[in-house]
Amino acid sequence: MHLNIKWGKERATFQIEDPSIPLSVLKNYVSEWSHLPLESIKLIHSGAILKDDHAALSSYRLRPNATIQVVGSTETISFPPTAHKSETFTISQIQEQLFSIRSSLVPSLEKFLQILPINLNSQPNTMISLDSTANSSTTLPPMQKEHAKLSEMLLQSLLNLDAIALDREWEQARQERKTAVKEVQGYLDQLDDAWNSRIRQP
Repeated sequence: MHLNIKWGKERATFQIEDPSIPLSVLKNYVSEWSHLPLESIKLIHSGAILKDDHAALSSYRLRPNATIQVVGSTETISFPPTAHKSETFTISQIQEQLFSIRSSLVPSLEKFLQILPINLNSQPNTMISLDSTANSSTTLPPMQKEHAKLSEMLLQSLLNLDAIALDREWEQARQERKTAVKEVQGYLDQLDDAWNSRIRQP
């Protein structure tokens, strides 16, 4: 089974022979490939964080050629503890997060898409073996820097939404967060689709 891994501007495809391996093994592969500290890596699929390191990959119902996004830094990502709050207050938190994304990130995204030259013929991802590594360039052109920045900020927004604590019986709050995650994931897909279809400059 092939899994497409995305980290900022980097793309790779991992071939998984045994889907019963735990998530921690995949994280180790990603750490070796990206050179990110293992403890800082978060893997996201369809807007949800893959949390249980001991669970088998098959338990996450990953389909062949599924795309997994990587968030990581030199420091472990953490969130402040969330106190128990009412469902109404939690819904307002989700709506505030979404409003902030629309007002701060979306205009930058739209501007970036307007100046990005598009080519209808996109380039395929790079296939790599699990034991290989890739070195990222430390000096990126402005367009690549902006793409990486927007991608990281959108992924961080998904993490922030996921970090909002919800009680099991809060159906409305769960729906609000699901809708918000879907919207932010749509922005991220729009960004990546445009980037993958851009005209390569000589």
